[in-house]
Amino acid sequence: MLSNLILNHNINDNYNEKIFINSDTLKWASYENKKNIHKKIFSLKDLQETSLLKLEKNSNLNNESKINSVEIFVLEGTYINEYGEFKKGTYAQFPKEDEKFVKSNDGCTIFRKTNYFDMKDIIVIDTNNTTWLNGHGNLMVMPLFEQTALVKWPQNERFISHKHWGGEEIFVLSGKFIDEHGSYPKNSWIRSPHLSHHLPYVEEETIIYVKTGHL
Repeated sequence: MLSNLILNHNINDNYNEKIFINSDTLKWASYENKKNIHKKIFSLKDLQETSLLKLEKNSNLNNESKINSVEIFVLEGTYINEYGEFKKGTYAQFPKEDEKFVKSNDGCTIFRKTNYFDMKDIIVIDTNNTTWLNGHGNLMVMPLFEQTALVKWPQNERFISHKHWGGEEIFVLSGKFIDEHGSYPKNSWIRSPHLSHHLPYVEEETIIYVKTGHL
């Protein structure tokens, strides 16, 4: 199980393999031996990490300075760092983040990617107050950054068969995402390699976080 692996070991580090993880089936592992910080690691390759991070009430991530480039989506609660407070539904990228200032007063859970990009600008988007745009068919799309977006699928919507140039990564925020390879409920993480292909559809309204072209 991922939760039993040592954090310094690479995990799901072959970007040429398709990976599916239902995070609800994983146990939370303590983060750096802290009782009130927990993590579920999806992928770890050298310094590039994709995970869920849970901070319990009145917790601080790290007592010492540790700088990483960070991309997050706040799933529950309010996440706090040196740049401000970010509530549920916030997407953000920080070119660097000092973990000494990361905390949550009421507790929070975030989807987090670290050390995947090199940028200078801070990006913060409150998806609760951002307009959805029309996508292919009846899909609604909310662009976040370059090839990163939220996609809302209405009930019984089907997409076209397509290939993923540069790979695709999905985290299911609500509902259930389906393709010919399987069924992926809420809190599932799917990573598909370069030039992989599928024919996705849904049977109930579903919202996914999707990132393409980075693998």
